Amino acid sequence: MLAAERIEAAYIPRHSPWGDIYDVPANDNRPQIMVGLTGLRNVGKSTVANLLRDEFGFVPVHAFASGKEAVREWFVAIGIDAETAWEMVYGDLKDVPSPDLPGGVAPRFFLEKFGHFMGATMGVEWTLGLEVALARRRNPRKPIVVESLVYDAPWFRRHGGAVWRLERPGHEGPAGVESDAVQAAIAADATISATEVEDLKAKARAAAQQIVGGS
Repeated sequence: MLAAERIEAAYIPRHSPWGDIYDVPANDNRPQIMVGLTGLRNVGKSTVANLLRDEFGFVPVHAFASGKEAVREWFVAIGIDAETAWEMVYGDLKDVPSPDLPGGVAPRFFLEKFGHFMGATMGVEWTLGLEVALARRRNPRKPIVVESLVYDAPWFRRHGGAVWRLERPGHEGPAGVESDAVQAAIAADATISATEVEDLKAKARAAAQQIVGGS
């Protein structure tokens, strides 16, 4: 059985957040599999999330996925063309100062402020809680990997998630990123430290295999 198939067999929730009930054998008491990644910007969280998706069948979840779409639409609404708005949220313009934004700030400034408002002021049920519920509704038998845990880490751990901290020795994230300071205080269940991408992948692969078994 492939690793992804082993996870799928293990990941059968008794109840969906949406109220659906699944038929699960009485002796199937294995916990739902959720892994959350934390660490500074550009340490490889997307790389690890993609590896877990491609090799082990995880469903990637981002706490601010819907929020990013809202920001992209807002950029369009204030007169920025659709292609540029996409690059400002998802592409190479995220950290480039924009004359279209008040004070000429980079888009990341607004993304950070809006993300903090959604996660800290509105609450995790508006961010990660909602995204996890959507993932379970769409893929009820799949494990989940959360690409970037920040304000929602306590909720994630309370709901059975395991936190992996990614570190790259000698690396410092972009200056002034508020969420980097927050993530530094998150308690992790495991730490993966690597300077090279292939080393990072190898260590992440080994950690995943400890969860699902196999070689």
